[in-house]
Amino acid sequence: KNSCFSYFNSTMCKPNDAKMETSDSLNTTGAALPLAPAVTNKKWVLSRRPNGLFHPDKDVELVTESLSFDSCANDEVIIETSMLSVDAFIRTMLDEQAYHGATPIGGTLMALGYGKVIHAGSNSKKRVGSMVVGGMGAQTFCKVKASETTSLIQFPFMSPTASLGLMGLTTGLTAYTGVFHVCKRPSKGETVVVTAAAGAVGSVAAQLAKSTGARVVGIAGGKQKQAFLLNDLGLDGAVDYKGTESTLEEQLEKCCPNGIDFVYDNVGGEILDALLYRINPKARVVICGAISQYSGNLNNGKVQGPSNYLKLAERGAEMKGFNVMQYMYRLPFSIFGMFWLYMRGKVNMKEHIEQGIESFPMAMSKMFVGGHVGKLMVNLQQPPSS
Repeated sequence: KNSCFSYFNSTMCKPNDAKMETSDSLNTTGAALPLAPAVTNKKWVLSRRPNGLFHPDKDVELVTESLSFDSCANDEVIIETSMLSVDAFIRTMLDEQAYHGATPIGGTLMALGYGKVIHAGSNSKKRVGSMVVGGMGAQTFCKVKASETTSLIQFPFMSPTASLGLMGLTTGLTAYTGVFHVCKRPSKGETVVVTAAAGAVGSVAAQLAKSTGARVVGIAGGKQKQAFLLNDLGLDGAVDYKGTESTLEEQLEKCCPNGIDFVYDNVGGEILDALLYRINPKARVVICGAISQYSGNLNNGKVQGPSNYLKLAERGAEMKGFNVMQYMYRLPFSIFGMFWLYMRGKVNMKEHIEQGIESFPMAMSKMFVGGHVGKLMVNLQQPPSS
């Protein structure tokens, strides 16, 4: 399992995490000890395992607790969360058998994010007031081992949200890895198809593929997203899989008349099957995810596999899956390459930001019903008082 989630699952997801010391502690003389500094934490916990689609009003519960500084071990820090990333893998962790580790009933929902250190243990090697990024959980404050966080890098000419989006490990750098490091990269004149191309990873992958000189076609759901792919990202073609005027197959035939040389797949299911049918000799199919299968099919033997997989043999093509953690040795190259392309105006990230911890479950729901474009995040920073 991925090392970046191991501590979160063993510590932060416990149902009764961050228990507070009571206020009636006594010293040796019998007098009440002064209350230790504490903060009020709001967090989303799992109340039941989703059956199919995630239901924000039934599957999770908002809990309020007091988080005392005295509960912080020497190697831990307490962080005030500023921004949370909403990622598809969070849904997979709500299943009892999960690749990234299962969130227990009563456990805090997983979420990557960044925030400010407000208390640091004596052995934490972190400074109060410093900004860090890591597994925060869907909560306003978190207590984590300092070693499970890294300093927030403020990239020149980018907002802090870039650490979760364009330069984020699970978003932009995942896209970069899939396009350039997993299989032979796309080249000029080839046809590339990216699924979920209006999402966070897909939109970046499509732009990266476009930067190689390849002809790029994106697949997304709805006219608005189709227009985003054509007008904002400048892709060569856009397929609306929800369209009623023509079928998915007819749209693919129109957009990819000469077949497909490279696929960056985030969806799986029927769409992947349709793409496999059209691959060219020596095509490369990169499997990043399968969001169409995350709402009930995963981990129980019900995943819809590709029935057209024999096209790989017929065409001498390859299909390879990856996880960005398997390519950490390439991370410095990915960071440099992404920043270089950003500065040249070849890649950017559209952001969709919801406000307040209360909005987190609905933001998660939008991830699976197509209610956003680009990188989905939740801002927890309070607006300045007037």
